[in-house]
Amino acid sequence: MKYDYIIIGAGLGGLCSAIILAKEKKKVLVLEQHSKAGGYLHSFYRKGHRFETGFHFVPELDKNQILEMYWGYLGILDKIDLVPYNKKHFHTLIFPDFKIDLPSGLDNLRDLLIKNFPQDEKAINLYIDKLKELKRYFIYFNRDHKGDLDKEHQSFEIGIIDYLDSIGASQRLKSVILAHSFLYGVPPKETPLGTHSIFSNALYSSTYDIKGGGDGLINALISSLKENGGEILFKKRVVKIKTENKKIKGIETEDGDFFETENIISDINPQTSLKLFEEEVFRPAFTTRIYDMENTTSHFGGYFVSSNDLSKYYYDILYFPDYNIDAIYEKPVSDRNVSDFFLYITIPTSRIGHSNNKSIVETLSIDKWENYAKWHDTKFSKRPEDYYKFKEEILNKVLNKSIEIIPELNESIEYKEGSTPLTNYHFTLSPSGSMYAIKHSLSQMRAPIRARTKLEGFYFTGQSLIFPGIVGVTITSFVTCSDILGQEYLFKRIDESIKN
Repeated sequence: MKYDYIIIGAGLGGLCSAIILAKEKKKVLVLEQHSKAGGYLHSFYRKGHRFETGFHFVPELDKNQILEMYWGYLGILDKIDLVPYNKKHFHTLIFPDFKIDLPSGLDNLRDLLIKNFPQDEKAINLYIDKLKELKRYFIYFNRDHKGDLDKEHQSFEIGIIDYLDSIGASQRLKSVILAHSFLYGVPPKETPLGTHSIFSNALYSSTYDIKGGGDGLINALISSLKENGGEILFKKRVVKIKTENKKIKGIETEDGDFFETENIISDINPQTSLKLFEEEVFRPAFTTRIYDMENTTSHFGGYFVSSNDLSKYYYDILYFPDYNIDAIYEKPVSDRNVSDFFLYITIPTSRIGHSNNKSIVETLSIDKWENYAKWHDTKFSKRPEDYYKFKEEILNKVLNKSIEIIPELNESIEYKEGSTPLTNYHFTLSPSGSMYAIKHSLSQMRAPIRARTKLEGFYFTGQSLIFPGIVGVTITSFVTCSDILGQEYLFKRIDESIKN
């Protein structure tokens, strides 16, 4: 059987791309290496509790916001149950001697920052106005599909640090503005103004949880895919992309199956993707550039069950050991000489209800592959004892820090589990267990990876392209498919669906 398009990987980008093409009556197949879809979005279950690996919140889902438009087109809004965060307080930033509770809405943020940093009022106004201005340049981030491509590109040529310095922002103000860099994996000193702007516009737009978490979202996507005639197969790890005279012939999986197609969309890391080709189908300069690109850092995940009611922690917490946000990337949690480190804490049960009368606590910390590399060739769930001892040591470090931040956790933990960069690699095949794949840094965004490649019929999608995160990856799937279907045509299809 021959397919019009085969998508490698059932992450968010792969599933969204598959639905878009299936809606056009294309014969589409998604191949996923694991027994379930989702990549970093999938949930796992222990002791009757569900834990999220990478899904924590979704922005841009209020009426007439950008993700509400795209997910409406994908046909999944009626398949998920949204739970809003408190608009007056969705995140708390904790610094050594300062704490600030963040509201939704850029104008609300403006008022809050001026209240806390009155001496920075001019800089704050300039900054908020700049965020709003830059969003108008990004065609895919505006519901009217209007923008300015030249100015969009220019926004990636200046760093956010240089911009904040140019408007005279104080160090404390900069710390608050830059605090969320972990959620796209780029240290502030390497972050383009455009990247920061798009993320911040999304972050402060609106914030929602989803009942069922990442699994709820993925199940909705798979349901929509099947409703539109698409197919998905699991435990189908792609090992070869077969070509002949630089023409795509199909895909071979680890179990020896062959799937015929002339068109492939890869939702896995571009570096991993290129290794699937036996024939040299790209120019050496292109492959060298891709392989030389730096990936984002990895992370350590902490998962805890508490017997205490933690409902009052309905907001997410970002803890910082000092005001230098760049410094958190130099203090990975698994370094034994690091005692104080960045920590992201979320308690989903405070929003979506208790799990068997218990509270679920999930944490993320910056980590590095090198501290685990010696176990790289070992198998998931069957690694040596010294690996599990090391993981337990890091997990206890994370728990102790979490107790400092949330005292109610003390002596209330009934279950704990951790995930390492090796875990991340096992489930995503992302090099070095990278969180957000290719880094969207100043140097790399000057020549970013494009969806369309020079090999006819081969495309990239996913978080290595335009932007990581749920909003960025969703939009990237539409960019990928607009290269196939035509941008004007796809926008017209979206607009027609809104009217109906």
